[in-house]
Amino acid sequence: MKRAVPVFLFLFALPLAIPAQQVTPASPAPLNDTQVLGRRLFQQRCAVCHTESTPGARKYGPDLYKELVIGNEDTIRGFIANGVKQRMPGFRYGLEPAEIDAIIEYLKIRPRPAKQNAVAPQTGGMD
Repeated sequence: MKRAVPVFLFLFALPLAIPAQQVTPASPAPLNDTQVLGRRLFQQRCAVCHTESTPGARKYGPDLYKELVIGNEDTIRGFIANGVKQRMPGFRYGLEPAEIDAIIEYLKIRPRPAKQNAVAPQTGGMD
């Protein structure tokens, strides 16, 4: 009988004490299928130029994030499809229109990247 009480508490009382996981404003909403496809395509085709791969590495294109994209979807679609002369290749032959739309849908939820703090040079000499 003494063992029954801890088992009872573990099986029945503990689940009542642990609240279910909820999506809060601090945690991002799950991605839909289109956004998942867009994230994958962005990582495969765009991230090499539009993200900083390692600290201090050169980034060739601007950061792409929701505030930049929302309201400018047609312009961004044109940049992706046609490119920018001598700056960015066009992907109209390598991506289907639905794939370009998926990238845009992903970018519409992508937060602005945090600014990287420059590493301060060390001062002082060796003893």
